[in-house]
Amino acid sequence: MPSPSFIASELFAKHDIQGIFSERQGGISPSPWDGLNLGFDLGDSHQHIENNLHQLCMHAQLPLPHRSKQVHDTHAIICTGTGIQHTDEADILLSRTPATSIAVRTADCLPILLVDTKHGIAAAVHAGWRGTAKNIASIAIERMQAMGAQTEHILASLGPCIQSCCFEIDMQTTDSITQAHPLAKTHIKISREKAYVDLQSINRLQLQSSGISDKHIEQIKLCTCCLSTRFFSYRRDAMQSGRQLAIVALPSKL
Repeated sequence: MPSPSFIASELFAKHDIQGIFSERQGGISPSPWDGLNLGFDLGDSHQHIENNLHQLCMHAQLPLPHRSKQVHDTHAIICTGTGIQHTDEADILLSRTPATSIAVRTADCLPILLVDTKHGIAAAVHAGWRGTAKNIASIAIERMQAMGAQTEHILASLGPCIQSCCFEIDMQTTDSITQAHPLAKTHIKISREKAYVDLQSINRLQLQSSGISDKHIEQIKLCTCCLSTRFFSYRRDAMQSGRQLAIVALPSKL
């Protein structure tokens, strides 16, 4: 069995922070979730998913992460200690506990990892179009600030997600997303009464408006829908899609 595959944040690595975005290669899940499925309640067995998670964390040298019940909203939870699967509904997970990791699941939605490198505060954010329309990136920054973070010290890594080449939406959804930022329209292309959205760039705008320096924002511009051998995609495979994980870990010492 091949080793679990993942992309490590180059921006975080420069600051000795671990942040990764899993791919689908490796793992033991059978078709149609082959192979590194990390999402429960899809039809795959819990044994496969737990094995995949442990293998991923072992190869990435990360502690098991905290995860939540994601509902495409802006609720947040603060996590401490050993990582578990929470029953709480939250699309923002936060921590300031050393040697703790937090994660969000995606299969086209945008994963955002955030770290204040001076104060040791991290966030993992699940930003689909609904969360984006509700300014979830800005809300995550506000929640970090409430814990003592300062924007000049926050790094942001925006992971693989469905890109504008594949993310076609209806006009009603377009109207909702344009409320996400005054410049959101510049990242929505209208062609023959169809709209194509760049989720990454709109969330980048939100982060910049929240005070995050452009040099502290990293975008991994890979399309989960296009790259079928590398990523799971709900838009492409619907109920037969597995899930990726985006994980950030606070080190024992910053």
